Amino acid sequence: MFHMQIRAAARSWRLAIILWLVACLTASTTLADDPKLFLVEEDWEVVITEPDAAINSPQIAFFLFPDAEHDDCYFQLQMNYSAEDGYSSGGFRVGAFCNEVPMDEERSRVSEMLTWDNDRISWTSAMAVFDGKLMYALKDGDGQQWGNFGGPEYLVEMDDQDLHALDHYSPTKSLESLDIGFGKNRVASVRLKRVRLKYTNGHTVTVEINQLAYQNPTDTQFATSEE
Repeated sequence: MFHMQIRAAARSWRLAIILWLVACLTASTTLADDPKLFLVEEDWEVVITEPDAAINSPQIAFFLFPDAEHDDCYFQLQMNYSAEDGYSSGGFRVGAFCNEVPMDEERSRVSEMLTWDNDRISWTSAMAVFDGKLMYALKDGDGQQWGNFGGPEYLVEMDDQDLHALDHYSPTKSLESLDIGFGKNRVASVRLKRVRLKYTNGHTVTVEINQLAYQNPTDTQFATSEE
């Protein structure tokens, strides 16, 4: 436990330094510079119906690709389970992968399996490229059962694979890559609500996506998301 606390503190400190450096970078960028997309944030929402803790259902995986044209390197969020070298139920796991090899990973402190009917879970997945690294963090998570979750302790990273911007990011790729590996009948809907694109000149573009990645045909009452 002490080792995990030290690791989380180190990641929080690293994230604070990164944010400070990014602030300096954006402040020093002139109009003559070619602005680069360095940060993407996706706002997601999942509605769960009748989860079953006895069989750890449902199990949902989300993927975020720095380059939508290449599938070899990506970030993954596993929700309500963790599976890599071993398997454990409940909570979530974030990981960075290249050529199917895990480069970095973090397991949530939340370990509860989802058990509340009609739970509406939301969070933001953030991906950035900076200082030779591709980084991912889960933040601003909220659910009826889990409460608030996510934060800088869930920062994972890998080498930037010679990517110096996220110009080939695609929300369509994120939507198409959703994988409900177990318990689809227990998921009412999965929705990508919006995306924020942040550039090195300080400019932010917000795109309202509001598109379903999955909808259970028997749970159409949950198709309309509350803004």
